Amino acid sequence: MDTNKEFLDNLQISQLPDNVLLIHQIKTSSQFSCSDGLLILPKENRNKVAIAIDLNIEPEYIQAICNTYGPVSDFVNTHAHMDHAAHVYVWEQLGATIHAPNPEARYLTDLYQFYKGYGWDEKHDFSLIQQFAELNRFKACKNIKTFDPGDTLIFENIILETIPFSGHSKSHVGFLLPAEKILHLSCLGFDQPSPGIDGFGPWYGFKESSIDQYLKDIDHAESIYREKTDILTSAHAHIVREPDTDIFDYMRQKIHTRQQIIDQTLRTLSPQLEIEDRVSKLLEMDLFFPKHRIKGFLKDIYAFWESWIIMHHVEKSENKSRGSV
Repeated sequence: MDTNKEFLDNLQISQLPDNVLLIHQIKTSSQFSCSDGLLILPKENRNKVAIAIDLNIEPEYIQAICNTYGPVSDFVNTHAHMDHAAHVYVWEQLGATIHAPNPEARYLTDLYQFYKGYGWDEKHDFSLIQQFAELNRFKACKNIKTFDPGDTLIFENIILETIPFSGHSKSHVGFLLPAEKILHLSCLGFDQPSPGIDGFGPWYGFKESSIDQYLKDIDHAESIYREKTDILTSAHAHIVREPDTDIFDYMRQKIHTRQQIIDQTLRTLSPQLEIEDRVSKLLEMDLFFPKHRIKGFLKDIYAFWESWIIMHHVEKSENKSRGSV
């Protein structure tokens, strides 16, 4: 059996202009282990060796990509959440230089830094994250070449502008390829696998996340898309082509709907409760995740994420109430 073909058959590979591919792993061993990304193939007078952007697929598939399209000189990471970090080490083992944004770059080289950096240590033992890493086959990278969000990276004649989208995480960036007119949003919140198929939307399940910043990031992304690009890609969604701008309203509406759910549910609770107690009671209601059906350590993972999503919305409700007095 041609194992290379077997792995390629489980990849959705979409051809974009200028010898750029968007690659999606169809079936995965864990729902948290992969993200779609770009492969910039060689092009005359631009690049002699391929560049991978945000393409975190499982090890066997990375090997199949390299066998098929040749070596990859550089891999550029958008942030260090598990679905973007688990398999980056494989690109490094195959000879690529790994680039990642500060300060999350260090999470790719040390799982304990991942644990501390995202605030898991405030609520859980390190063993929880060790189990999560094992589920997703995470291994640490050895060396990272860091950049600051907002920097412009150049690979041969490829210009790659990094766009800070820090509502998701403090280092999270999107990428603009100005010559190719492609904007890659990474995890900004556009997550429809195909038009009309619903997703969760913007994800702000960590202490460092911010709803207000998220909304600014969405506005900024829409401005870039309208003014500078023809094609938009994301870590978990279908390809969008200009002039379609519905995805930005999709992301805003997801945030708005969750805020309405929290505002309405808060009215059923005593206003005398401390904010932490209100969050705890809302968390018990499974407003966003069916935690009563989740087994084992993943229940703690989801509860952690949902607690911060709820907290950010409760804080927004509090701020709105104070402003109306």
